[in-house]
Amino acid sequence: MAEFIVGNSLSKWARDHRFLRVLLWRLDVVVVSLITRLARLLPIDMASRFGDSVGSWIGPKLKKKTAIFRANMVIAFPELNNAEIDELVIRAWGRSGRVLAEYPHLDTILKEDDRLIINIREPLEACENPTRPCVIVTAHQSNWEVVCSAMAKLGIRNVSLYSPPSNPLLDRMLLESRQALNSELLPRDNSARLLMRALKKGQSVAMVMDRRVDEGKFIRFFGRDKLSTIMPAKLALKLNCDLVPVQVERLKDAHYRVTFHPPIVPEDTGLDETTQAIDMIQQVHHQFENWIRQQPEDWFCSKRLWPKNTTQQTEESDSDADTESCAS
Repeated sequence: MAEFIVGNSLSKWARDHRFLRVLLWRLDVVVVSLITRLARLLPIDMASRFGDSVGSWIGPKLKKKTAIFRANMVIAFPELNNAEIDELVIRAWGRSGRVLAEYPHLDTILKEDDRLIINIREPLEACENPTRPCVIVTAHQSNWEVVCSAMAKLGIRNVSLYSPPSNPLLDRMLLESRQALNSELLPRDNSARLLMRALKKGQSVAMVMDRRVDEGKFIRFFGRDKLSTIMPAKLALKLNCDLVPVQVERLKDAHYRVTFHPPIVPEDTGLDETTQAIDMIQQVHHQFENWIRQQPEDWFCSKRLWPKNTTQQTEESDSDADTESCAS
């Protein structure tokens, strides 16, 4: 936050001067701590509304991130005019503020039964048999953190990938809040082997995967090719686990419905593993599109999902691209 509010013009200097970089890190923590401490003093639903107000006010002032939000929304919702897109981006910033303000209350969301409505569309083997883990995938929608809370309520032991923020001080603070998720957290980098080990131990694994990655396979998303990770599907295929898409819907304030959709299976099991995995991840992204269209303002798309020149079909690298997680 501080990087974009006061540090944007100093970003190049901050990369080369540790003192300035640490100063911006500390300012980041001060701003976020102030918001979360105020939110902690409020009842959870009031805190959520407070976060909406803060996000709607601060978010649009972050010009670079707002431009990325807008570019993604224009591609996802081509039927909307400029004014409607601008309004949607402001609402999306407000919902992002809700997520931030709900961090201090993650323990309340887990403890109060009426906060989470859990809907299981098809019997989930991981619930019935602790030795049969699954691979959970979800999108940055509503408050994606509560997927771990839902798994905890179902008694599913899980490991979740998360993307550490570049600010290590902020990372430490967020990890403290995430202790309420009852989930073991793994940083995303070089995580495939650790996730496979967790699955072999009977732990389900979870990750948020609607964003673009630097190294991936092209998947159609809102009519455009997006570089996407196929690791979740490959893990499911290698270890014969279910690949389960999980949808989070915000009902009102800090009340959610978490839906475990039927497992994704490849259309042709006779194909090679990579082709099957691409097919499975494509199916997942079709579901993401449907969920996002239902609640577009709840989609947190703060990273560039497609290259600026979206007609290009070559695998490109972008500093905004990263792999995200269920506790991202």
